Amino acid sequence: MTVDTLAWIGLGWWLASLIIHWASAALARTPRPVQPVRYQAADFSVIAPMNGESDASPAYVGALRALSEAGAEVLVCVANESDGAVATTRALWPEAPILIGSDATFNPKMNNVRKGLDAATRRVVALCDAGIVLDVDTLRRAAAPLSDKVGLVLALKAAEAAGNFPAAVERAYIDGHQARFLFAADRLGLAVASGGVTILSQDTLQRIGRVAGFNRWIADDYSVTRSVRELGLATQLGEVMPRLPLGRRDWAQVWQRQVRWARTRLRLPVWPLVLWEPAIGWVVSGGVGMAALLAAGLTVDRVALAMVLHTALWLAGEKWFMTGRGLAFGWRDAGAALVREALSPILMIQAVSKRTIDWRGTDLGGQWRTQGARERAVGDGVSEEPVLSKMDTTADIATFKLPECTDSTTSSRIEQMMLAALKPGGRMIVDGSAVTYMSAAGVRALATVLHRAEEQRTRVVLCSFSGPAADCLMVSGFSRLFDIAGSLEEAEARLRPNLSGSPVKRLHLRGAAG
Repeated sequence: MTVDTLAWIGLGWWLASLIIHWASAALARTPRPVQPVRYQAADFSVIAPMNGESDASPAYVGALRALSEAGAEVLVCVANESDGAVATTRALWPEAPILIGSDATFNPKMNNVRKGLDAATRRVVALCDAGIVLDVDTLRRAAAPLSDKVGLVLALKAAEAAGNFPAAVERAYIDGHQARFLFAADRLGLAVASGGVTILSQDTLQRIGRVAGFNRWIADDYSVTRSVRELGLATQLGEVMPRLPLGRRDWAQVWQRQVRWARTRLRLPVWPLVLWEPAIGWVVSGGVGMAALLAAGLTVDRVALAMVLHTALWLAGEKWFMTGRGLAFGWRDAGAALVREALSPILMIQAVSKRTIDWRGTDLGGQWRTQGARERAVGDGVSEEPVLSKMDTTADIATFKLPECTDSTTSSRIEQMMLAALKPGGRMIVDGSAVTYMSAAGVRALATVLHRAEEQRTRVVLCSFSGPAADCLMVSGFSRLFDIAGSLEEAEARLRPNLSGSPVKRLHLRGAAG
């Protein structure tokens, strides 16, 4: 490859990066028109996690207290009584409703907030990142897009009040590059996920299995987005950005947090973004462009001038986006943005090379690997508790016990095994007693099996579904199509020869139900 060819490739990379930078700013800078507000404060359950005394800031606790006084149900979640957040919160808000306790999953955050998700009783549930200052008006406007078609709204946080330069760099990560690409992708109709305030209806929360819907993937925001979309509902970013005062930050904490987020994204289907983001950033694209200009024969002073122009254009695009979103962008913010971009390649390298994901004293990555390996073993049928357990047949009745999570990961295998077991004129029981989470994919798998059973004149009865799984069948409308018994004994009784009338005829309605 000739020097001229490399120069043209480098210049193309440089130009493409600037176009992407400005195009994403153009897509992301203008919020959609805010939809009519439909909810009042009393319609919300606000789940507020805390971990450590620093989380219980006067601004955060004061905002939660104001929400409670306005009529919202506020549930402060702390892992244990000795957590410093407990005493600090009670000093600021003596009657604060504090829930104490912890689950035992791989995700420390969800271990803390599970009790809040279980205790929430209002129509709309809002799960906040710690420290976010959320007022009633912002909460009501953020939840406005929720509808029978939009099942989840993620309101991105807007960092502010950076008390020192490390905090300004963290703000540059939160408010700049990250928010710009998330808003741009959302405007293009792509599914995106990020922390801030997670807002969904009580009904949708039930249908995704409450905490189970947040824990299917290593990142809870990505997991809940996927879970809701598998119900056939849309998800979107909110157009209002609740504020997160940063105060002072420590360099090490800022860096560790960014590495953790990058490492976590590497475990998700969006992992190419970790590599792509620095490749089109200011420092890498600018370096490639300068090298291309030198290869093309330009003098050093002209190349230096081009780098100055590149920097000015890049910062102008950043400022254009942030001011469009009502976010401040002064000289210190410009410097913080350049530091962020200069550190981006180093961040990527460390994220790729680092094995652990350190969070609150635990290796999130190691916990996830252990759980993922266990679930894959279950899915391959090598566990003592297979995904789909074919039990002993009784009087030619085949009984299948569904797994705890009947979702997109397990539904294909469930469908294949059940279809293989169908016999013309036979009988089958589908036992849902172990199911704690069922997605739309699981319901569709059952519908496919029952449709085939109808064709083969096979009698099928479902039994022992309860909780969120039963709600999923009911809300989706399939409870009207399936023959559902309360217990295994009742299901067997329905399949005895002296019983007449085949309930699978109801499957003629399957097309109307989706």
